[in-house]
Amino acid sequence: MQSHFAVSMVVFVLAGCAAASDMSDDSESDPTGNTNSALTPVPCADVSGTDVLKSLAVTDPAILAKFSFDRVMNQLLTSADVSKTETSTKVFKRWMSTFASTTAPGDCNDPGIDPNKYGLRCPRPAEAQLATVDPFATTSKVTWKPIGLFNRFDLAPASGANCGEYRIVYAMQTSSGAPVFGRAFIIFEAALANPKPKLGLKGCFPVAKFWQGLSGDTLANRTDKLDKFYFTGTAIAGVAPVVKAAHYGLSTNAGGPTSGQIRTNFFVNLREWHLREFKTKRTCADASKASTCELAMAHVTVKTNPANELFSGTHANSAAYRTELSSRLGTLLSTDANSIGLAVTDRFNEFESVEAGNNVVYSSHADATMRSAIQSKLTTLNSKLTVNNVLDRATTQTCAGCHLFSSGKSLGGGTTWPASLGFVQIDEASNLSSALTGTFLPQRKTVLEKFINDRCTPVAARAASQRPATDAADDELTVGGSPVGAAN
Repeated sequence: MQSHFAVSMVVFVLAGCAAASDMSDDSESDPTGNTNSALTPVPCADVSGTDVLKSLAVTDPAILAKFSFDRVMNQLLTSADVSKTETSTKVFKRWMSTFASTTAPGDCNDPGIDPNKYGLRCPRPAEAQLATVDPFATTSKVTWKPIGLFNRFDLAPASGANCGEYRIVYAMQTSSGAPVFGRAFIIFEAALANPKPKLGLKGCFPVAKFWQGLSGDTLANRTDKLDKFYFTGTAIAGVAPVVKAAHYGLSTNAGGPTSGQIRTNFFVNLREWHLREFKTKRTCADASKASTCELAMAHVTVKTNPANELFSGTHANSAAYRTELSSRLGTLLSTDANSIGLAVTDRFNEFESVEAGNNVVYSSHADATMRSAIQSKLTTLNSKLTVNNVLDRATTQTCAGCHLFSSGKSLGGGTTWPASLGFVQIDEASNLSSALTGTFLPQRKTVLEKFINDRCTPVAARAASQRPATDAADDELTVGGSPVGAAN
C-alpha cells in the first residue's frame, strides 16, 4: 500500500478560508468562491500541521465502528439499482465463488478472465470456501472487521477526472469451527466523482479542504463528518457519498467499467498469499427493469502487474512490452521512493499478483533481450543505475512487490524501498507499516497541503518559484505524481 491498502489517503473547512460553495450546478465559478481563480484565488491562510491519523489514515475505533461490512455491502446494493430480491449475503457468496472453477459466468475459469493466458491459479479451493459462509449472520464464525480508512486524494488524476480514492479496509476474523482460517483482507477503493468536472481538478478543492480540516476537529465531529462523507453525501454540498456502486467501477452488460475497484489480499488457510482486483458489475436480463438485475463483483486485471512471461521473452506480447517498458523507463529512475512509478497498458497485466514463484521479481525472469533493451535506454538517459536496479524498481510497483518482495530492498542510487508489515501495510490490529508512517503518508500530507495552499494564497503574493502550475498538468499523472490507475 505504498499508495496501496493503495493501498496504500487526503482534506477540510479552514477558518479564514471561504466556505465550500454550493456544488449543485456545473457553473464555471471556482469552488473557492471566486470566478477567476487562475488569476486571483480567494485569500485564506495557508494550511499546515496536518495530522496524518486524522486526515489521511484513520484508525480510531470509535470512527471505524460506523463502518460495518454489512452497511457497506447493503449500500452498494441500494445504489446499484438491482432486484429487491438481491441481498448482501447473495452478493458476497457469488463473489467468493468466483475463486472456484464452475460453469457459472464470472468464475475464475470464465474465458473472459486471463485472455492472454499469463496464468491464474484456478480454482482456489480455500478461498472458494468463503462462499459457504454468511458473514452477516449474527452467529457467523467468519466476519469482517473495519481496520482503517484511507484518504487517497493524491490519486486524483491531474485532469480532474475524479477526486481521488477513499478506501475502507476490512480484515477477516474467524472463531472456532469456522470453515476457513488464516488471514484475509478486503479493500474497498472508491473513486469519488468530481462534483464539478467542468472545473477540472479545481472541482475537487472542497474535498481536499474537508479532509485536511479533520485534523482540527474533535473525535465526535470527525466521526460524524466521515459517516456523512462515506454514507450519506451530506458532508460537502453536491458531493456524492463515497459508498456507491458507481464508485467501484460499476459496469453493465452494455458498457465497460469506470474508475474505482475492490481488492482482495488473501492468505486463506495459509496457502498462497495473493491479491486480486474486482469491479462492481450490474448484470441484467433487461437493463430497463431493475427486477431483472443482479450485482456482481467481476474479476479484472491487477493493475501495474505486468506478467513475468513478458520479461522472459516467452509470450507473444513480449516484444510489445519491451518497447513499452523502454519508452516509460524514466518514471522508474527517481531517487525518492514516492516518485518511482510505472504505467502499464492493461493488456500486459496479470489477473493475480502472487507471492509464490517470485513471479513479480522481474530480475529473476528478464532474458538477455529484455536486459539489453533496458541497458540501451539507461545509456541514452545517462543513468548510473543497473539493469537489475530497474527491474527491482518495476517490482516495487506491483502489489506483491510493494507488500512483500521489495521491503528493505536497495534499488540503487541511494534509494531503498520502505518496509511493509509482511505483505500488509495495515494489520488486523490497525497497526500501520513503517512504509506508510515513514515514507508514504508524509508525502501524501505534502501533496494535500500544497494542493490547498496553491489555491488559497493569492498568486501575486508568492515568489515566482512558489507559484503553482496550472491545473492543465499531464493528464496521465495524478496530483501526487504517480501514473493514473497505478495499483499503489
